Amino acid sequence: MKRNFLPRQLKPLLIILAILVAGLTAFSQENQPWSQNTSPLPPPTGFVNDYAGVIDPATKQALETKLKNLKDTTNPSVEIAVAVVKTTGERAIFDYSLAVARGWKIGSVDDDNPSALLFIAIDDRKYLTQVSKDLEDELPDGVVGSLQRQFLVPEFKKANYAKGISDTIDAYIATIRNKGNTSGNSNTVRQPSSDSGSGGAFFGLFCCAGIILIVIVILIASRGNKGGPSASDRNRWGGGGFGGGGRSSSGGDIASAVIGGIIGAALSGGSSSSSSDSGSSSGGDWGGFGGGGDFGGGGAGGDW
Repeated sequence: MKRNFLPRQLKPLLIILAILVAGLTAFSQENQPWSQNTSPLPPPTGFVNDYAGVIDPATKQALETKLKNLKDTTNPSVEIAVAVVKTTGERAIFDYSLAVARGWKIGSVDDDNPSALLFIAIDDRKYLTQVSKDLEDELPDGVVGSLQRQFLVPEFKKANYAKGISDTIDAYIATIRNKGNTSGNSNTVRQPSSDSGSGGAFFGLFCCAGIILIVIVILIASRGNKGGPSASDRNRWGGGGFGGGGRSSSGGDIASAVIGGIIGAALSGGSSSSSSDSGSSSGGDWGGFGGGGDFGGGGAGGDW
């Protein structure tokens, strides 16, 4: 007869504990303090980041090539990014897109770091281009707004999102070129500096410590339970935790595994990069944005 080494009264407590871990992890991910300098989106995987699924692969690849070429053939190097989401929720698109532009650190770390972010919220039917301080001469607010109304809005009204984005980017590039920035790029491409989100990590560790304390109290309370494994059982399993053809583990082993899982979940829950669109490079030779993020509110936007 298979023996159940987990004390009966511990089972509902561990279930409650698992639910609590899931809730705290979700809370830590969704309720981080808002910062205008921290992106609410995961780290970018290229120049074009489509979280709404409206850009077909061929157009996305063409845009990646154009934007990389712009970066490589301008001096000072110009970085333009595209981000498409379904909605910004309760946050105004200006604040949301500004946080993305700064948090992604688009542009160079050099003093002259021209850059821009074309940001679109599909379900909200809103768009906005954030323009860095050093690109405002080439793309002043009035010109940006005019180009978007000319190239983006008509296509968006027909739900041709990929074409509207591509045409708008082409117009931005042509305008920058016409302003004279066409020389070869002599700047060294820099990897973006990391932002570990220490506030979220601290929150995760705090939750982790509290949950571990609860587990310890539960284990102490269960010491006197007489239904636990015998000494011969402990020797036979060797304290090996889970495994062994589906055999049950001891209460201590399960608690250890739960604690380990809690630590991992709590620590990862504080990271702003948890998403189906991971922060790793999407392949190719895209090496990340330059580490700038010098955006002061320039640009223009609207709806369709």
